[in-house]
Amino acid sequence: MGVVERLSLGLLLWIGMMPLACGQCDSVYMETDPFDSSFIATVPHFNVGYMVPSNFQTIDGYKMVEEGKIQFSYASLDSVGGIYMSLFLAERNFLTIQEGMGNVMFLLESGKVVSLYNIPDKGEFDKSTNMRVYHHTVLIPLDLFYLMTIDPVDKIRVYYDKGAKRTIEITPLQQKPFDEALQCLGNAVGLFKKKP
Repeated sequence: MGVVERLSLGLLLWIGMMPLACGQCDSVYMETDPFDSSFIATVPHFNVGYMVPSNFQTIDGYKMVEEGKIQFSYASLDSVGGIYMSLFLAERNFLTIQEGMGNVMFLLESGKVVSLYNIPDKGEFDKSTNMRVYHHTVLIPLDLFYLMTIDPVDKIRVYYDKGAKRTIEITPLQQKPFDEALQCLGNAVGLFKKKP
C-alpha cells in the first residue's frame, strides 16, 4: 500500500470516527490537499481576555471589542505534523516583534512558564476599531499540547520590541472553550485514544 493510499485510508478512518470521538466537536474542519496530500485540521476560534475599549468612538463612547482570539490547528505533510496556535490581538499602536523564542509565553495554572516559538506578522489595520490586529502563530510542542489538557493555560504574555508587552488572561468562562478546542483537535487527528 502506497503513501497516498495510506493517507486516504487514514483520512477516511478519521472522518468516520469524528462523531464518536468528538461528540460536541462537529465543527472541526479537516481537509487534504489533492495535489501534495498535505492535511490540515482546525477548530473554530474563541475569545480570550476581556472586553476592552477600541480606538473607534461612537455617540455612546468607545466601541468595546474582544481583547483577543485563539485558534488551534494541526497540519501535516507526509509523516511530519505539527500543532499551531494562532493568537489574534487588537493593539492600539503600531508594534514590532521578532520571530523566535521568548516573545510569546504561557503561564500555566501550576505556575510553570513556557516559552513558545513565534512567527509574527506586521499587523493589519481594522477600520471598524481603528486598531491594528496582530496575528501571532506559535508552534505548540506535542508534550505541551498534552500538558495543557491537565495544567490549563492561565495567562499569555506577548513581548514586543522596545519594552512593550501585553498580558492576556484566560478567564474561568473561557477555560471551557480552550479545553474543548484542545480535546476536539486532539480527537480529530488521533492524538488522544478513544474512550470506551
